[in-house]
Amino acid sequence: MSNNATSTSLVCFIVCDGGPAGHFAAFATNLFNQNELQIIIYATEPALTKLKNSHLPNDVQLLSFTIDDGDRKQQEQVATQLIDKCLKQGAHSIIIDIGNKFDAIFQSVSSKRNLPTDTIRFWCYYDNPEPYVPGGYSIKTEETIKASQYILFANMNLAKIDSIIYSLPEKSIDLTNKTVQGIGYYPVVEVEKLLQQRELERDTLRIQNNWTNIKHLFVYFGGNNDVYFDQAFPTFLSNLSQIDKNIIQDVLFVLHQHPAAKKQNRDGLLFQEWLSKNNHIQGILSTLKTSDQAQIIADAALYYQTSMAPQFVLLGLPTMQVGHEIYHDILVKFNLCYTATNTIELAVGLTSMKERSYSSNKIQQPKELIYNAIGYTSDWPKNLHRVIFDYK
Repeated sequence: MSNNATSTSLVCFIVCDGGPAGHFAAFATNLFNQNELQIIIYATEPALTKLKNSHLPNDVQLLSFTIDDGDRKQQEQVATQLIDKCLKQGAHSIIIDIGNKFDAIFQSVSSKRNLPTDTIRFWCYYDNPEPYVPGGYSIKTEETIKASQYILFANMNLAKIDSIIYSLPEKSIDLTNKTVQGIGYYPVVEVEKLLQQRELERDTLRIQNNWTNIKHLFVYFGGNNDVYFDQAFPTFLSNLSQIDKNIIQDVLFVLHQHPAAKKQNRDGLLFQEWLSKNNHIQGILSTLKTSDQAQIIADAALYYQTSMAPQFVLLGLPTMQVGHEIYHDILVKFNLCYTATNTIELAVGLTSMKERSYSSNKIQQPKELIYNAIGYTSDWPKNLHRVIFDYK
């Protein structure tokens, strides 16, 4: 695959989830602007909404598709249709996300086609910076990788020969005989934009939401898996209900749900029921449109597991991982956040975050440490171009 064909090359992205959708938006924009490629992105919700708000170049085509989560045969038919559409248009690279059940089905269908790799390659893209992600992402990742020959990692570190990724805490994913490449991408540009927006838009957003009299606004960034719904979030609420009133009397806790969690609203219903029994605590279910807005208005961030966690620290937000057990993500490994699995730890963390939140925008973060930890490099566009056009 030579770069002398870039002016007529077609790259298809296929995405189901919001996290990788943001990455694909950056990839598509860069590839189009630098190489004038034909780009088509096929997306289902919640990825579709994320992409619509990503200011894609006008000539990048964004097309929707739908899948029935409970109907494998229908998903196989959709996969076949998407592959046929991409091939008919002349695609030579198809890149799909990795953490959705449909991704494994798509890759399985594509592998059965036995298409020559010198004309078309099917890449799956591991967007999370962590080698293991609880709650099902890593289990679905293993299934997708089993059906894939070509794997891309956002985190350059995970593409190293000696790196290990896991489907379960003690079970590694077999990458033997797989073609593995690293991009080195993280939405750093978006972080820089958010820093500016925190300066320019924070007060306006607070006025719009009647939060001008709130001394401390702590945002909990929710998840979308059973571990979060059944263990991490309930444990946090239980611990919070036992905190000394003097510590939290001037704090508003905002639950900002994962976009895909809103339909069933399991955490939202639990949160509202909990609030009705703990009326001494100020809490509200977020009506903010995006996680970006939530980060703009936040004085501090709470979470259990999210690929956005390094972003919180890069923004200078005091950050605490809360849940039923410690998840040893990058922030925990490098001592970049507070952790709390019980009431005492939560009280200490909340007190410290209140003290830090006054100056959160002024805190100098160890950027290079974080960049190295998440495997980010400013040369990611070159790496992406190399993978798509120059990789043999």
